[in-house]
Amino acid sequence: MTFDQIIKSIEQKKFAPIYYLHGEEGWFIDQIVEALDKEGSVLTASEAAFNKTICYGPETSAKQIVNACRSFPVMANHRLVIVKEGQRFNKQEAEKLAPYLERPVPSTILVLVYKGRRMALPKKAEKALHAKSLIYNAKKLYDRDVQNWIQTQIQARGFEADPQIPAILTANLGIKIGLIENELEKMFIYLQATKQTKLTQQFVYDTINVDKEFNSFELVHALSERNVYRSHLIVERLTQNPKINPPILTINSLFQFFHNLALVHRHQLRDPNSVKNQLRVNYFQARDYIAAKQRYNLGQVYRNIGLVEQADLTLKGQKPTHMDSKHLLKTLVWELLR
Repeated sequence: MTFDQIIKSIEQKKFAPIYYLHGEEGWFIDQIVEALDKEGSVLTASEAAFNKTICYGPETSAKQIVNACRSFPVMANHRLVIVKEGQRFNKQEAEKLAPYLERPVPSTILVLVYKGRRMALPKKAEKALHAKSLIYNAKKLYDRDVQNWIQTQIQARGFEADPQIPAILTANLGIKIGLIENELEKMFIYLQATKQTKLTQQFVYDTINVDKEFNSFELVHALSERNVYRSHLIVERLTQNPKINPPILTINSLFQFFHNLALVHRHQLRDPNSVKNQLRVNYFQARDYIAAKQRYNLGQVYRNIGLVEQADLTLKGQKPTHMDSKHLLKTLVWELLR
């Protein structure tokens, strides 16, 4: 089941006996747990006092979890047992869950939360998962996935948006779903209060406190045109306030740009529409990639990817340097334009 399908099934009170939630994108996992734990979803507030158990992987045992699951509901239809931080659960203890996972109690809803890069349940326990168990892998989202998600959220709330809005948000906020959701919610509340229906670029820049003319999105655009003067001007302004413009977000935007540009070369994409369809970006971004393709050959693109990766390692302290972040970014842009 997809994330939206899971949320919808919970709203319809169609519960699985076991929810095994794992993967890198923790925001989706948190939303599912919140939907189950919300008052009136599985349990009312009064029912929860006697029928809800929350355990934490490092502090619990299989016996405690199973005992909670096998207890009968008290004046309620269900018991809700949530195991958080499952990725830190002792492996031997996790294996002891297998008998229960094979034969779960119908009146209990067990939620196993394993955040991380891989399925963390031991194989024995994983294989024992009941046929009706719901397994959801919250896979890591990439830039284009997050942009699609943003567009879906805007449309779902009944608003319109300039086509560049998703790219602007990911360029300046990164691909952190939780952070983007908070910013979008602020915009939605304001638009509803003022009876407006569209997210404009200026409105978005004002809301997220980013200069319309000097930001990561505009830096990428200037580099796509190989506009030396404007590229240096933007990076100069960007580095004046690293709290508003975190250097790591600028690095991420530059890597995404040159990574996608390499794909444009490798797939021999020749027009904005083919780029748009292949890379799943908006038309304006696709146009920038076609412009950049004429100005950077494949060798230069690979060189620039390497330069960005080295700058990233330096910013993270994995490579020694005498430069501060401002000098590092300005030097990087100079090297990218060579």
